[in-house]
Parts: sequence; structure tokens; C-alpha cells
Amino acid sequence: MSGFPKSKLRIKRPGGEIETGDIFWDAMARKKDKYYEKIETSLSNRNFRLLSSVFGLVFFLLLSMSFYLQIVKGGYYSERADKNKFVFKEIEAQRGIIYDRNFKQLVFNAQSFDLVCNLDLFSEDETAREREKIEAANILSMPLADLNALIEEKEKEGKKEFVVFFDLDKEKVIVFKARAEDFSAFSIKKNQKREYIFGEDFAHIIGFVLRADEKGGAGIEEYCDNELKEISGIIETEKDVYGNIIKEEMSRAPESGKNVVLHIDMDLQKKAAEIMAPIIRDSGAKSGTVIVMDPNTGAVLTMLSLPSYDNNVFSKNLTGEDYQKMVDSPNISFFNRAVSGEYAIGSTVKPFIASGALKEGIITSETTVYCQGGIALKDGTFKNDWKAHGYVDLKKAIAESCDVYFYTISGGYESFKGLGIEKIADYLQLFGFGEKTGIDINGETAGFVPTPEWKKEKTGYSWYPGDTYNISIGQGYLRATPLQLAVAVSAIANGGKIVRPQLVKSILDKDNEVITEFFPEIIREKIIEDHFLSEVREGMRETVLSSSGTAHSLSYLSGTSAAKSGTAETSKKEVYHNLLTVFAPYEKPEIVISAVIESVPYEQLLVNVIVRELLAYYFNRNVAEETSLGY
Repeated sequence: MSGFPKSKLRIKRPGGEIETGDIFWDAMARKKDKYYEKIETSLSNRNFRLLSSVFGLVFFLLLSMSFYLQIVKGGYYSERADKNKFVFKEIEAQRGIIYDRNFKQLVFNAQSFDLVCNLDLFSEDETAREREKIEAANILSMPLADLNALIEEKEKEGKKEFVVFFDLDKEKVIVFKARAEDFSAFSIKKNQKREYIFGEDFAHIIGFVLRADEKGGAGIEEYCDNELKEISGIIETEKDVYGNIIKEEMSRAPESGKNVVLHIDMDLQKKAAEIMAPIIRDSGAKSGTVIVMDPNTGAVLTMLSLPSYDNNVFSKNLTGEDYQKMVDSPNISFFNRAVSGEYAIGSTVKPFIASGALKEGIITSETTVYCQGGIALKDGTFKNDWKAHGYVDLKKAIAESCDVYFYTISGGYESFKGLGIEKIADYLQLFGFGEKTGIDINGETAGFVPTPEWKKEKTGYSWYPGDTYNISIGQGYLRATPLQLAVAVSAIANGGKIVRPQLVKSILDKDNEVITEFFPEIIREKIIEDHFLSEVREGMRETVLSSSGTAHSLSYLSGTSAAKSGTAETSKKEVYHNLLTVFAPYEKPEIVISAVIESVPYEQLLVNVIVRELLAYYFNRNVAEETSLGY
């Protein structure tokens, strides 16, 4: 047994004795253990440190990612989770309708489709995101740079969802819907757009409403937006993590806008445009406006301003470039001359000067002035009239528009003491000049009535008699809007009441039941005794009846009328503004017409033609209506 050292023996017994079986089993154990020698070898310090570092790095990365997802981006993912959990769907409501006085519809709601982009739904993969943008731009025939610029602009504004393209063509809608799986962030949204009947004829009245993501508008659409505006309904759907619907309920009921009824007469408005547009176009005149209103109530039946614009373009995908082209076009104008145009009103001012002179006792209806074609001023200059009228009284002075008569009763001449500029300014303001009328539409201006104090402060020069003479014939510093002229003439026609002009007649609910009705509003009354105004009315009647009257062509109409014309000089030689104001019928006025044709070459009486044809239509239509009713 000496061949086996004791230190090598695996099996030992007490006392050191070794049996034959022990030697056999020990040999077998040694043979078996040679396969496990590596496991028994201890791990080196270097390998241990390397393994520990790897585990530490992995743990740190997991901890960092957890911190980023839960703390840094926790709000973002929480919001996205809520969006996945709760889905809000809009229920479409209709914007209110606008009607004329006879309940003829002026505006319709039509269906349209917009392309919407939701930035939260873009793929996290940059390549996929860019591919989606390229595909969308190609379908829209839109430069990719423009699409990217729009997206960047909306991102800066903090908008997550916005419209990329309004009112898509039917073909583009079909393509996007057919390829819906290719787009995660772009989708088609059904919308509504406004369609305006006879757009250009009514644009300055009706105006337009801008799209939901833009602010502003014009006309009645803007002024009555709170009444017309619809409120979309909302259905709230709650889903579980698998997309199954848990609960669905309506959190807000849809509410359509209220309807608006105007005093506007659609047929009369269309007729005014039909008459005026070709006359302006063919004569070389620049522009024009006509207002028809009821002198007793202030109801505005017609308010036309030319050139106009097609308000339907604002329901389409109008680009900034397209809009600029419209602004630059001489045949398109967003400027409402009826309420915003300030003009020298020429001889249409004379009835108001005459009213003041009668009230102050400066003249009576029999007072005569001799007109030899002008007056000589103290500085040696000569203030011309447009012709020599001879002896004129009040009626003849108004009918023939004698300047010398009004020079004399306004600024005085020789021994005759006139009203003076202070009194003239007072009476013009009494008739509503120099202040807004208060019409229910935005953009109105106040015009201007000058005073000596204003001139001194503005120019440093004193007020001269020549300034007063200029005011007496509607020239110089005096400015008024066509609407102010209509309101002022209404006061002569109705016996001395200044009425507020109104476009809106009533507000209706969705069932067209009246919610609010607007009644006539008198701003001032009895501004001058009616017997004085009666004498002025007779002079205006002579303007039509007299063969020398400046509106004699109106005498051939079937109905009666009274008028005052005006021709105002402009900065251009032989270019004038034509003005005419009329009330009819003479015996019991129902309408007042105030019309201006701007920048007329030479002294063509274009405005007389327009007013005559408009009155003819009004009278003939009334006769036809009375006949049909059996009167």
C-alpha cells in the first residue's frame, strides 16, 4: 500500500487503516472529479471587476431610462395615454343663415373636406415621418418646403392639430381616404363652408367669416358673429387598453347658430348692381356707391359699393399670395364706400345750409339774390358760379343749384349778413355730419365738419371768407360719407328726425321664431321746425319739376320725387365726383337714395342715370305688387 501516499487518499478511516474497497472507491472519485476541476478554480479579481462594471452599467442605463420615461416625459406619455383612453368626437352644428327682408336666403352652408395634421400622431422614425410629408405634399401638389414651413409655424404657435389644406377637391379626398393606412398624422375632416348668393353684389353687406383656426371677418358675418356662430357637440368615448369601448356619452349637445334677418331687399340690391356696374365700367369712372333707406325707420334696403369682391373666396384655400393679388387688383375692393368713403359732397349740402338760414331768420322763402355768375372777393379774386342765374329765391336756388345764392346766405356778401361758419358747423352737426350714424356694421367713419379753431391749430392759418364760401357749396375741408348724406336727407323728408340706419331687422332661433327684434331708433328729433323743412322740400321738388332743375330727368317717372344733385371737384383736372340724393314719393316719402359716382371724366351726370333707373324699378315694382293684390 506504500504506492499511495496518505495525502492523496480521498477516503480515510480512524486509526489510519485502509481497506481494499476504499482504494477502489477513491480511484473512481478521482477519475470523476477531473471533469469539475474548473468549477473549483476561483474567479480572478480582474474578471470580477469587469463583470461587476457591466452589471452596474446596465443597471444605471435602466434606471436612467426609467427616470426619463417616468419623470422627464411622464406628463407627455400620461397625456398620450389619456388620449388613447378617452376619444372626443365632434358633432357638427350649422352656422346661422342670413335672410333678406322678404325671407330670401342670402347665405348657404355647404359641406367641405379639410386635410388636418396632428403632430402627436407622427411616427417617431424620422425617415417614416419625412416620407409621409412627401406623400401628402405630392397629393396636394404643394411644395414640400411650404408644408414644412407651415408645420414649423404651427409648432412655434403651440398648435398640435391644425388644418393644412381647406376645401379639398373631391379627387384629393378620395386619394387620401384610399391611402389612409399610409398616413398616421394626416387625416380628412368633414367641415362646412359658406356659400354666398350673388357674392360680389352683397359682399360689403354680408362680408365673410374666416375659418375656425383664424380670427376676423367682415360685414354682417363679423358684426353678428356671436348670434350666427354654431357650437359643435362632443361625444366622449372611454376605451380600455385593448381598445374596447367602456363608456360613451354626449358631454356637450350641438347648438346651431341663430338666424339673422336683414332689412336689405335682395331684388333691389341686385337691380342697383345691374344698373351701376356697366355705367362705371363703360364711362371710365373709378367707383361708386348707392344707399336706399327708409327715412322713417332707418331700415337700409340697399347698400352697394363698387368695385366689390367675391366673398366666396374666403371659403376656399386662399393663400397669402392669392389674397395679395386681390388687394393689388384695380377691379377688386374691400373698401365699403357707403360707410367709409369720405367725400366732398358738393351742392348736396345746400338744403342743410338753407334749413339753417331759414331757422336763423337769415332768409325767408321769398328772399332773392341776384346771380351774375359769381362774386368778387376783397382780395381781387372772383368766386365763380357754374352759370349766371339772374334773380333767384330759395326754390330756384336749390332747383338750379345757384352757388352765388349760397355764397351770400352762408358767408355774407356786401350788405347781406350770412350765417357764418360757426352756425353752419352747428347745423351740419345737427343733421348728423361729423359723427358716425351708428349703423350696425363695422368700418364706419365720422366724416369731418371744419371750424376756424381746427384750421388754426392744424395749418396755422386763420379762417377766411373764401373758406366759408367753399363749405357753402360742399367743397373745401368738409367731408361726409354717402350714408351720412342719406341720414341727413331723411331728416328733411321725415320732418326733422335723425334716425339711426339699421341693416339687421331681427334675430331668429333655429325654428325661425323671433328672439330679438330691432325697432326704429330716433337719435334726435325736431331738429328744425317742419314748416322750415317744408320750404326746403319744395325747393328739392323743383329740382325735379323745373325744366332748369339739375334732376329734371326724374320728372318723367311714374312716381313723384324730390332731389338735390352735386358735383364735387377733385385734385384732377376735369374729373369730378357725381352726387345725387332723392326722396320719394314726394307726398309721403318711403325711400331716400344717396348715390355717389367717383372720379367721373368731365361733367357727365352719370349718377342721375343710375338713380332714375333705380327709382323706375322701385315705382314699377310697387305698381305691379299693388295690382297683384287687387288695389
